[in-house]
Amino acid sequence: MNILVSCDTNYLNPLKTMLYSLFLTNDNYISIYILHSSISDENIKELENYIKDKSNSKARLINLKVVDEFKKAHTTFYYTSEMYFRLIAYKYLPEDLDRILYLDPDTLILNSLMELYKSDFEENYYMAAIHTIPTVQSANKARLILTSEKSDIVNYYNSGILMINLKKAREKSYDDKIINYIEHSPKAGLMMPDQDLLNVVFRNKIKEISELKFNYDARRYSTYKVKYGYELEDVMLDTAILHFCGKRKPWKGNYVGKFNSLYQFMWKQAVVKDNK
Repeated sequence: MNILVSCDTNYLNPLKTMLYSLFLTNDNYISIYILHSSISDENIKELENYIKDKSNSKARLINLKVVDEFKKAHTTFYYTSEMYFRLIAYKYLPEDLDRILYLDPDTLILNSLMELYKSDFEENYYMAAIHTIPTVQSANKARLILTSEKSDIVNYYNSGILMINLKKAREKSYDDKIINYIEHSPKAGLMMPDQDLLNVVFRNKIKEISELKFNYDARRYSTYKVKYGYELEDVMLDTAILHFCGKRKPWKGNYVGKFNSLYQFMWKQAVVKDNK
């Protein structure tokens, strides 16, 4: 299984926590490709050793440093240039790879990923989940239609978990459209930059996957429970990917959420014990 991650130094500990949960729940051999622009060689080596140790040598890290991409992109402390890398990943990955699963570092893997990993793309470039909060969906669609002048935007997908069709991306590249949109969009038009970009450029080329199984928004426990009858037990048994969306993160102070205790346990196993 091929996994893609992208982050800067600030997210290395959350990345370790995600990877620790991945190794606990997926026992197949895993190749982890990290796209970044600024992580030091020392930190990459430490991460390589961490992966070898925590996976019992059943995973490897492939370091891919990106330079001179998206220099004119809108970035902030919260939204770094690394967020765009997933959309051009095929340029840096080996040509013999036809698919890869991108995972945000702010996730926990609770069950096997193979159902998602083996899913049929049906000629789409990506597979992604829609976070089905009607007011959020409507607001994001309206905002993008207004700022991009694309009237055929039907859904708004979350970019934190993406099955990427590398074969399709190589057949027809969208690099020019991606770069043009980044460099010429007004700053106010990119509220969630990489996610907005995904939904504009690839608006008719994304296959929907289950948000409950493959991109469960940890903030929405009560909503899912009321709307779908999806209880805590269902999450632990059926959800593959738990996503801590939003600016409030469980590794930061004063985080309050249904899954905070679970995350703190994983963090302790993955990071605290590793640093002792």
